[in-house]
Amino acid sequence: MVMSKRISKEYETFLELEHWKSLKKIVRAEEIVPSTDPLYPLFKHLYSETKQLYAQMPLRRNGENPFIHPLNVVMNLKKAGVKDVVTLCAGLLHDYIEEKVDIYRDQHKIKEKGLGIKRLDVYEKVVFEELGAMLELFSRKHKIKIKVVDELIAVLRLLTRHKRDFYYKSIIGIFECRDEKVREKAIQVKLADRTHNIWSIENFTEHQRLFQCFKNLFILNNVKLYLIERRERKLTKGIEPLEKLFKKCGKATYDAFIYVCYRSLEKGIDTVSSMIQLAFKKFVLERSGLWEVTAVNVKEKHPLRLFQGIVRKYDARLHHHWTQFEKMKENERKYCDNFFVDFKFTDEQIQAIIDYKDAYSLKDVVAYLMYFPEYTIGLFSYKKLFRKAV
Repeated sequence: MVMSKRISKEYETFLELEHWKSLKKIVRAEEIVPSTDPLYPLFKHLYSETKQLYAQMPLRRNGENPFIHPLNVVMNLKKAGVKDVVTLCAGLLHDYIEEKVDIYRDQHKIKEKGLGIKRLDVYEKVVFEELGAMLELFSRKHKIKIKVVDELIAVLRLLTRHKRDFYYKSIIGIFECRDEKVREKAIQVKLADRTHNIWSIENFTEHQRLFQCFKNLFILNNVKLYLIERRERKLTKGIEPLEKLFKKCGKATYDAFIYVCYRSLEKGIDTVSSMIQLAFKKFVLERSGLWEVTAVNVKEKHPLRLFQGIVRKYDARLHHHWTQFEKMKENERKYCDNFFVDFKFTDEQIQAIIDYKDAYSLKDVVAYLMYFPEYTIGLFSYKKLFRKAV
């Protein structure tokens, strides 16, 4: 008889700490939810509905089957220890309404502005009504409690971004939800979603990568605030899956920032990388940086100036404050052109320096969020931004 090799304590720790990897193949419904589960018929039905919808869509940017995305979201939830089938169903359907609206928009060549936005809003309501009616009919047929449908629809309403809304407002809606049970399910799904999204940016430009990472940073910062609030209220029951999803999304985001750093250095700026790194350390240690959304001091001549407005810059990008965003980018370029004039860097290399310093600093913000118990980015929370976003 062959004895199985015993797993060491060190390897057990590695398995706990390792970064998750993306699912690359289609898995069956019963591999996610056991066929013996009372809600398995509902999950299997939604699995089939979602698969049919994604069959109408083009391949993802990285060439993968589009259905692989909702499956990754569900598998991330499962790996985190989420057993609630309503949450797993929400993971399958998290983009369902938006994708239906997008298909309708493309088929009817509707522009996302003015009357076009209103028309898409009306259609979104129709899709929700159709989904609700379908779920109610299915639940009655299979003797599933109607409260399951109500809860699932409530979670999906939080996860669906309306065409008229900026990204911030859609995320803020999740954290402002008064039903804590529904809110937490939506947060779990959003973390699982953003984890897979950040794994799938290999075909993006550096600017697009950084923007996707920053979206994650906003979500991570607000989840951290939520976790702190829960602990203060001593609500620790069932918090483990949420904390695990928070850490795994953080690690995936950190990896993405590191990759931007590597890509930037490949463009021939390695001769100034240590200067940038030390300027960042000076900024953190002497100016207590990374604790709030900082303003730029235009009189500062030391390269630590480059780190003063990073969060504010991408904050402007997320809010579609294009004039402010472009002005900040132009000021960065002018500073780098003047400061590094001896190196005779090309425009591409100057941009690589900016991308490098953004990624290098923001990866540390992610690490702070994960490992400093009380650390958050001030003035960058859903409570502070609520008025600004609406």
